[in-house]
Amino acid sequence: MSENKLRNRAVIDAELQKTKAELAIAQHRQAKLRNQIKGMTEKERRHRNIVWGSHFEYLIRERLNIAKEQLAALNDDSVKDILNTLFSETGKPANGKKLV
Repeated sequence: MSENKLRNRAVIDAELQKTKAELAIAQHRQAKLRNQIKGMTEKERRHRNIVWGSHFEYLIRERLNIAKEQLAALNDDSVKDILNTLFSETGKPANGKKLV
């Protein structure tokens, strides 16, 4: 009888170890998938920033009637001031309030 109990105990311990290993694998996969999702959203955000930036650049060039070379010479603060001015002229809030 005790030999049977030991055998059952060994089977249970083996199943426990197998289940722990499967859990570790599943947790690793979950972490990997979470990182993939994060990377995808960052990639989408970068793409959106590039597209929107090019649209803003086009609008600034058209509205101010300046050459690409002149636009390239502007610094970040100048562009921010121009965008704030353009948005305030359209009657939209330039103070960070929701526009949509």
